Amino acid sequence: MPRSSSRATNPAPIDRPLAVLMTGRGPARALFGWAVFTLALGFYLSTLQPSLAWGDGTRLQREAITGESFILAEMVQADFAPDPLPFARLGVAAWDHPLYVMLAHAAARLIPLGSALWRVNVVSAVCAAGAAALAAVLVFRHTGSATASLAAAGALAVSHTFWFHAVTPEVYSLLALLILASLAAWDRCVARPAPRLLLAAGLGLGLAAANHLLALLALPGLAVYAALGRRGSGVVRGPGQAHGVFPAVFGFAAGFAPFLIQLARMLRTFPVTAVMGPAVGSTFLAGLLATSPLDLLQSGLTFVVLLFLQFNPMGFALGVWGLWRGGLVSDRLHRVALSGFVVYASFGWLYRVSDQFAFYQLAYVFFSLAMGLGAARALARLNAWRPWAIAALAAGVISMPVLYGLAPAIARQAGAGDELLGIPAIGTGVRDGLAYYLNPNKRGDYGAETFGRQTLAALPPRALVLAEWYTDTDEYFVLRYFQAVEASRPDVTVTGWPTVDPFTFDSRQAVQLVDDRISRQPVFLASLSERYYAVSMLAGRYCIVVEHALYRLYAPSAAPAGASCLAAPPPGSSPGARLR
Repeated sequence: MPRSSSRATNPAPIDRPLAVLMTGRGPARALFGWAVFTLALGFYLSTLQPSLAWGDGTRLQREAITGESFILAEMVQADFAPDPLPFARLGVAAWDHPLYVMLAHAAARLIPLGSALWRVNVVSAVCAAGAAALAAVLVFRHTGSATASLAAAGALAVSHTFWFHAVTPEVYSLLALLILASLAAWDRCVARPAPRLLLAAGLGLGLAAANHLLALLALPGLAVYAALGRRGSGVVRGPGQAHGVFPAVFGFAAGFAPFLIQLARMLRTFPVTAVMGPAVGSTFLAGLLATSPLDLLQSGLTFVVLLFLQFNPMGFALGVWGLWRGGLVSDRLHRVALSGFVVYASFGWLYRVSDQFAFYQLAYVFFSLAMGLGAARALARLNAWRPWAIAALAAGVISMPVLYGLAPAIARQAGAGDELLGIPAIGTGVRDGLAYYLNPNKRGDYGAETFGRQTLAALPPRALVLAEWYTDTDEYFVLRYFQAVEASRPDVTVTGWPTVDPFTFDSRQAVQLVDDRISRQPVFLASLSERYYAVSMLAGRYCIVVEHALYRLYAPSAAPAGASCLAAPPPGSSPGARLR
């Protein structure tokens, strides 16, 4: 007999009140999703980054508030084509996210609460809460178990990477929301074909791609989904068979329009080769050719560890079980979860960049759907122990924020510091990197704003700060934020070479700049990077001292009396911490 395309377990006795509610029509059916959304949003708002973030987050905040890509805004000598309309300098390179910038820019201007920085951060919180709600609704639609749905959505909501991106300015929460919205519309269309649902599915995917090109991996995900269906004994049923693909294609084109419009605007100023190369991340993709089998093994093991740390041990086990046997609960959702997980986990595994962990987030989203299937299967088999199973699921979700809060202290006690985990120091070491990256709770964290304001205020007149944008990402973006957005300290020059490929950057440029300027203005380094500043050469020519949370260079004859010149990284540090 052919296997059904979607088969759900019967709602367990303890689930029946919510099951009856959700199988109703109109507002009653939506109440469950809105309840999950409200709970998740409250959690994220209470742990939200209140002000300036670090690194890429600072860049996105600046771009959202100004409506300009940071690289294009820094190209003061470029002859841009006249364009009086908004977002004239919003690009489409791999690091540009047109839809996110447009939405966050609108939020920064229109939300009548908080600072502009806080409003930008709220966009992430709202999108992440919406994604968690959609995950809950999808799992319930295919399992009939409100308990399994809440467990899956709750585990996703408090998972480390998802939570981190929900309370900081990032594009991944919006990406997850739009991917799940597209999936929800497509899933309904498979059950009850309708052109409007195909249109909505295509629109959601197009908007997701306009936010981040990573969304386009949903297309090979569909191929994997279809292949999994052919492998089974049933007939693959899709909405396109009944109504064609035109509504989906039209919807995708409409959703992708912001990207296409910005692409056309960029082509008025730059040649197509200069636009399309960065648009697909060609610089990073070229690095795949140099990846060794050992690198891939290390990347795979890292992913497994990160996946385990996202979800509590029970959630991890249920997710694996759902990927393996979830088809016994719902064939369709099982194939969706498995295909999405395989495609996005594979991309993250191969895409070896400094923020590789971020590219796994969609894999975690699909894993949470599999966890919902596994939880529904377990609850159905543990009927006599159901209250205990529900308590264990709840405890697992609640325990993760507690564990993340304790993680920095546990890591320090185990002898792990910023360097071991690959967390770059900020200036002379003003940030607690373990606390920032291991604990997603950002409530009351004003560290980046404090560093930027105090450092700029303390710098002497006409100071020159060398902060190459790739190695000293945090320092460069934070200092430039206050200069570009608040017009703070225009006399200070922050040089980051944003238009120079960091992989071909020649440190002799930095040395020559120091040699040319040190007799005329105060010169500072954001870090003691040998790769980008040839600091061993500079230390042989000048006296390097800690000053204003940075490293100041003095000519030997001009060094302050009694100054202790640094000939090497400060005691207790090593090349990984300072010599980056």
